[in-house]
Amino acid sequence: MNLKTTYNRNNFISFFRDELLPEDFISTTEQIEPGFKSKYYQNVTFLGDCPSLDLNIYEIKHRSRSDARVGLSRDAFKLVSRFDKNNALILFIPKDNSNYRLSLVTIEPKLDETGTRVKHEYSNPKRFSFVLGEDAKTHTPEQYLIRLGRIYDIKDLKKRFSVEVVNKEFYNRIAEMFSKLVGGKRKKGNKTVEFERTLQLPSVHHEDNRKYKEFAVRLIGRTVFCWFLKKKKSGSGIPLVPENVLSTVALKQNPGYYHARVEPLFFEVLNTPIGDRKALYREEPYQTIPFLNGGLFEPQSDDFYYNNGPNYALKVPDEWWKDFLEILEIYNFTIDENTSIDIELSVDPEMLGRIFENLLAEINPETGETARKATGSYYTPRPIVEYMVDESLKQYLITKTGIEESRLDILLDYSMEESGLAPEDEQKVIRAFDTIKILDPACGSGAFPIGTLQKMLLILQKVDIEAEDSIRKVLAEISDPVKRKLIEAKIKAARIDEDVDFNDYARKLSIIQRSIYGIDIQPIATDISKLRFFLSMIVDEVVQDDQPNRGIEPL
Repeated sequence: MNLKTTYNRNNFISFFRDELLPEDFISTTEQIEPGFKSKYYQNVTFLGDCPSLDLNIYEIKHRSRSDARVGLSRDAFKLVSRFDKNNALILFIPKDNSNYRLSLVTIEPKLDETGTRVKHEYSNPKRFSFVLGEDAKTHTPEQYLIRLGRIYDIKDLKKRFSVEVVNKEFYNRIAEMFSKLVGGKRKKGNKTVEFERTLQLPSVHHEDNRKYKEFAVRLIGRTVFCWFLKKKKSGSGIPLVPENVLSTVALKQNPGYYHARVEPLFFEVLNTPIGDRKALYREEPYQTIPFLNGGLFEPQSDDFYYNNGPNYALKVPDEWWKDFLEILEIYNFTIDENTSIDIELSVDPEMLGRIFENLLAEINPETGETARKATGSYYTPRPIVEYMVDESLKQYLITKTGIEESRLDILLDYSMEESGLAPEDEQKVIRAFDTIKILDPACGSGAFPIGTLQKMLLILQKVDIEAEDSIRKVLAEISDPVKRKLIEAKIKAARIDEDVDFNDYARKLSIIQRSIYGIDIQPIATDISKLRFFLSMIVDEVVQDDQPNRGIEPL
């Protein structure tokens, strides 16, 4: 089965029957009515069922704007529940028939006091998705769907769609590249492998192993962030960071790649307004890269980059770059952070945090555990973060609005599209958000602040449907008339372009500017948090090639 071609229904039916599903799979082709009103679905086709897995298979052609993942997921849960199933494989085909998704959708049925299933009611809904198609990277689905052969039970099916397995595999590869750069021992399978250090810093620091590791963490973090920027393109298909700057092709064309391409990208381009760049960096291949600002791209003394040019005593071997970039090129990356109900089996911005928090523990020359205790650098699983966020926001809103907790549970539920509140209570929530201030005093790589942003966004989507309040707040914060004009133009452009949704951009910008704060003992932690917030904005940005800085607001 070729997963990199344009979607073909017959090919997938054959794949399900001959390669993937148990032999009790029965195929059919029947267009059905979903049984509920959907603003996304064009048509739904039933492709068959597999009784041994309690599984239905569907094809859904949709017309969602900006790939409305949570909205599509909500409707998928309703579809699965309507036919009294717990699981479904669903092919989500967009209107342009480009990249598409194969999703495993699962729900847990609600039972009454006699243990009988309550029709059309469910809990714990999840959607796990592989991205497929001509532009997709298919290493992960090929490894977990094709090479492992037929699925033998529902536990096996769910394991094939496990994002934790994908994240672990990707992180282990990145951690090995870290060791190849700075040296040291690392477990690889059942063996412990010792790597020689290939990174060379100027001789003044050649005995300081901590300097090597700090440099390597910054280098990997910066590069992965730029890889996310490659995923955002304008309507004409021009990415924020082009292939001829960051790719294995660029590496082959530019020997001494770190000094030739990477240092200029970091320290001359991303951190410098286009009009202030040296003439060399206003031309091909850098001219389409916008100014971002942000601390991560300010050269530090330990980056050994000086105004009179790069310090060539610093060496990052091209062989290391080849291995590192080849890893990045086999995975799908998404700039849209996963939520608790919609999980894409791609590398999402949360991985920046995992890389930082895990590699940071290795910087300390003592044990990783000691390093974690010294810095407080622990990865907090998403479900725990979501619980902390929900309880914090819930108690704040109870205090500010007087709305009872059970009604706020609906407001905070991703699977529920409506607020469940009366109009006057929706206004109370909006007014409460006027004054909310959230501080994470040990923000790490931003798990709690990002989780808070996601939940506040969800609430505003329900109570401020047209984002009128959020847009008003955003414009009120802008004192510079030139900048105000640019933002107003962005609003106008977004409302013309049906493939973007400026409402979420305005909601996020209002929340970030007014409500969320974070500090940390590690300066690089706050940098990583800022970058994750910037990526959350980039998802809903309108990239305009004819506008200053391509219409991108700097960090």
